[in-house]
Amino acid sequence: MRTFFRYLSLVLLLTCAMVFAGCGNASPTGEEKEIVLAAGRDLSPGEKDPYYSTVILKTWESLVGISDDGKVMPMLAESWESNAEKTEWIFHLKKGVKFHDGVSFDAHAVCENFYRVTHMGYKPSSFYGYLVSRIYPGLVRYEADDDYTLHLYFERPVPMLIYRMAGWGSAMFSPASFDRETGDFTKIAAGTGPFQIIDRKADDYTLLSRFDGYHGEKAKAKRIRIRVITSAEARYSAMRSGEVQGVLDLGGLTPMMVRELMRTGDFSVDSAHSTISHYLSVNGGRFPFSDERMRRALDLAIDREKIVKYYFAGFGTPTRSFLNSTNPFSRPEPPVYDPAEAKALAREVLGDARCEVKFLLPQYGAERYPYKVISEFLQAELKDLGLDVKIVMVDGLTSRKMMKEGDYDLAIGTRGLGNLDPTSLLREFFHSDGATNLASHFCYANPKIDAAFDALTHTYEIEDRQVLYHEIREELLLHPAVIPLLEDENLAVCSKKITGYHAAVYGITLDKVAWKE
Repeated sequence: MRTFFRYLSLVLLLTCAMVFAGCGNASPTGEEKEIVLAAGRDLSPGEKDPYYSTVILKTWESLVGISDDGKVMPMLAESWESNAEKTEWIFHLKKGVKFHDGVSFDAHAVCENFYRVTHMGYKPSSFYGYLVSRIYPGLVRYEADDDYTLHLYFERPVPMLIYRMAGWGSAMFSPASFDRETGDFTKIAAGTGPFQIIDRKADDYTLLSRFDGYHGEKAKAKRIRIRVITSAEARYSAMRSGEVQGVLDLGGLTPMMVRELMRTGDFSVDSAHSTISHYLSVNGGRFPFSDERMRRALDLAIDREKIVKYYFAGFGTPTRSFLNSTNPFSRPEPPVYDPAEAKALAREVLGDARCEVKFLLPQYGAERYPYKVISEFLQAELKDLGLDVKIVMVDGLTSRKMMKEGDYDLAIGTRGLGNLDPTSLLREFFHSDGATNLASHFCYANPKIDAAFDALTHTYEIEDRQVLYHEIREELLLHPAVIPLLEDENLAVCSKKITGYHAAVYGITLDKVAWKE
């Protein structure tokens, strides 16, 4: 009997040990549990990228920010002013801010960031390539007036500086995390955002952790893992299975996939006006689109309302304006659909003949957006204009090469806004010597638009500049160079098990995301 009790005591001890061991390895609950989101590309390209990671991960902040609804707002700079000539700008910096590595944010750190960007030359990016002269044209010098005051001096007026700096243009990083000569990061970039990157594997995942030393409201979630899942179908399946709790970034899910998820009742969907616009590039250097009448016919022949309704599931705004209306200097331009006038213009160009046109379908775009069905829709619609569309799917590099060589007629693609100053974007596309105009073989030359850009160089008042931007937009409606289709919507799709997941102009409200209690 004594032996039996000894045996029973041993069994009880072993059982308790197993129970307590199990408690030590129990799955974390509440804020401790990791949230997993999916993106179609690596949102933290790493050391060679000028930003290290995208702004939507909220790991870094800028001097001048962009609000969730797309407006300029103070961020690391609390306020600013300029002289009357707009050649000197003074920024008053926020106090009590630390980078993730413990380095203090102050005017010295900002000057180190300016040293970096003025010495590193052009740096390509997965997001927006960085060249200091694009953001700070004619920058002569930068200096600290005191510990929390930055002074910038320019050789000529820069009236749009604040709009140029907003968001990507004035990103700040700890000087201890980058090489000030090359601009490369020497370790994980240390910003001042509500999240910090604690681990990453290229093209696989980025692991974010809440930065408890954040100067503002702390992030709700303790850890968020951003997985790279390149296939939209795989992201959709991962959402259905519960493998991931949400998707983010451009074209996270096609609108049709979003609609299917909504029908299950297990997912929440929020949308916000996006800075992304979809448009057709047009080769103005060869027949038939070298004739402006055919470009006007193309503009009138496309039923943009139908594209948004059937292929974007209503998530979008049909427009004829190239400049996205999230920009403070633009506005939506309602589409005009007039197939009869389009046919008449096309007949003036082609007569009774038909013309084969080469339509480039970039593979990267087709993976994010319903471009394949849209191109097939356009193929059918343009037959009535006497155009026989040949769709050619190519990779991104080949697409850019063919466009530069003029070996195409039409191509579909997207364009976003790197900052809130429309000048450089519009000039790049529509000035007679604009970089994209030349590189994409638009062959567009409009004397009135060139004159408007010349006038912008010595127009300093914002209201007067608005008039010139309006003149450019009006000329593009009358004499199209490219064919805008629609403005996109940013779709934030998540499991109903999490909360705070809302769409913003850029990304989602990541710092508000948390498990539901």
